[in-house]
Amino acid sequence: MSKPDLIISIVNHSNPELLHDCLRTLYATTRECTFEVWVVDNATDGRGVEAMRRDFPQVRWLFNTARKGFSANHNQVLRQASGRYFCIFNDDTIVHEGAFDSLVRFMDENPRVGMAGARLLNADGTIQNCTFRPMSLSGQLFDLVFLPRPLHFLKRKDIDPAQYGHEEARVNWVLGACIVVREETLAEVGLLDEAMSPLGNTEDTDWCVRAWKAGWEVAFCPEAVITHLTSRSFRPSATGPDKVRVELWRTRVAYFRKHHGRMREWMLRAILVGTLPYNSLVLTQTLLRGRMELREYRRQLATFLRISEMGLRTRV
Repeated sequence: MSKPDLIISIVNHSNPELLHDCLRTLYATTRECTFEVWVVDNATDGRGVEAMRRDFPQVRWLFNTARKGFSANHNQVLRQASGRYFCIFNDDTIVHEGAFDSLVRFMDENPRVGMAGARLLNADGTIQNCTFRPMSLSGQLFDLVFLPRPLHFLKRKDIDPAQYGHEEARVNWVLGACIVVREETLAEVGLLDEAMSPLGNTEDTDWCVRAWKAGWEVAFCPEAVITHLTSRSFRPSATGPDKVRVELWRTRVAYFRKHHGRMREWMLRAILVGTLPYNSLVLTQTLLRGRMELREYRRQLATFLRISEMGLRTRV
């Protein structure tokens, strides 16, 4: 029996409505390539699973007995499944007509491309950030600090403008909501890094950069269109620090250590610590002017405090 063209790996985060829509649109819009869908149930409460197994009997399921992170979940599928291409794919997505057919066709036509990403849209149809330049220290600084409105363009420093065009492009990295990887590239580059990113965030950057270092290209395929509902898979806590954002910065420190060495890692740590007074001042002014509720003020301040603490640790 020949291998399917594409293996699609999805993680179930106990949001059956999201996953059901993802699977429904995936099967309804993929007509040309052969594919298998694997769903990793991340030790959920099982809500909606029985109904999805009935509605989509062709899906292959893996069940965790304990919660695992983004990389560990997808790696389970990447180790077991067999296909010409693999795709790590979010459950909070809606697949547009022919998206995966376009991605497979694109990979077939571009043999030096090891990884590729689709055009991602927000729920309102606007373009979502999905193509990026190399991570820079200045980009991290502008991303972390509050900026006055005339300087907001600086927050887009590390975003590759290819995402706004209609031509295929080579980019430094693509967003992990949808990355297709060639079988040969996976064998050479290896799995997602579970040590650097045990929960989630920045594993996509690391994976793409490792592909470039191994001599493969990373590309943007605008013909493939997917709506990404932006982290609706995760339910942030209403109180305390934003754990998702804290984890994002923890993994960025780990990324800089892995790819840029100790000096740049410590420069990033200095940014995490040094921006705390300024961000705290802006938050306090916003509260005193009545533009922020006290609960949100405490939550954001706790988040910045937790992020700055990481800059002082010997390891994160």
